[in-house]
Amino acid sequence: MMKKMQRILSIMMAMSLLLVACSGPSAEEKDAKQLITDYKKAMLEVKDYREIGIQEDSFYTDLESKIRTFFSEEGAQVLINREYAMYLAYAAKHKRNVELGEVELTSMKEKSDVFDYEYRIPVRVKDEAGELLGEHEYQGQVKLTKENGRFVIEKEWSRPIKAMLW
Repeated sequence: MMKKMQRILSIMMAMSLLLVACSGPSAEEKDAKQLITDYKKAMLEVKDYREIGIQEDSFYTDLESKIRTFFSEEGAQVLINREYAMYLAYAAKHKRNVELGEVELTSMKEKSDVFDYEYRIPVRVKDEAGELLGEHEYQGQVKLTKENGRFVIEKEWSRPIKAMLW
């Protein structure tokens, strides 16, 4: 009877350890989510449109330098078209502030040091008084690699699910 009880307890302990190990996101997924969050905030978030100096000569180069840190050397080649600055310039021109919600991350595949994810990010557009004008959602895919022990973006694309309110 005692052996049977020990066996049952051992099985229950093993199952609970397995459940705990499988229940939360992996370290890679947490790092990926943080990288995507930081990158998208640098690209999209506008806390106060009046602080965006699109008239300044250094606006594009400063923003590119800031965003380049999220990319691998190969991935940074896409920054040449300066599409990343479009959102901030529109926000300033139309006097809008943009707030990002929490990133929802879905793992597509992992292979060695390459991680492919799909993601969605809620975006709220507000006027200068802080009144909500609309809520939108961005969806995208990202390919991450590890360089020097940290994630960098190798490829990324995203788009709003419906057009932004400007």
